Amino acid sequence: LHVLERKLDALADSAHPDLRVLLTAMPSTDIPVPILHASIKLTNEPPSGLKANMLRAYAALGENVWESSSRQPELKSLVFALAFFHSAISERRKYGPVGWNASYPFSLNDLSVCVTVASRYLELAGDRAGKVPWEDLRYLFGEIIYGGHITDAWDRRLCATYLEAFVREDLM
Repeated sequence: LHVLERKLDALADSAHPDLRVLLTAMPSTDIPVPILHASIKLTNEPPSGLKANMLRAYAALGENVWESSSRQPELKSLVFALAFFHSAISERRKYGPVGWNASYPFSLNDLSVCVTVASRYLELAGDRAGKVPWEDLRYLFGEIIYGGHITDAWDRRLCATYLEAFVREDLM
């Protein structure tokens, strides 16, 4: 970064006035202060609130989610339940140790993996008299996908309780 700083200083006088340099970086203390002072800084923070999290979750999934399944009603219900679950557990993080006993790196990737698994499971369930395997799905979501991050027993129990409330047959 110090080499970049020297090159930018050398270009400052002779560069075209419309020249812009775009840098992306994770938060770091290694970025030279002169570069920071001469920069416009943008941050991308997660949305605040359940509604904003739901909108972000749906936006991250995209339109192709709906096209991939022959069991649209069940998939739509599951996607809503999973987006609500993801939004609720993401919102709990802002309460620190009151929300979760430890800090977990839940992300939209976890949600998209859950939706992919749900879609495939629903297609396979079509071969088994059309019954949705609720118990299997809750286990996969709560113990493997999201549960893979969770280390505390009480947090695992909380995750399972949320899934029992959101991912169930009453969705239909």
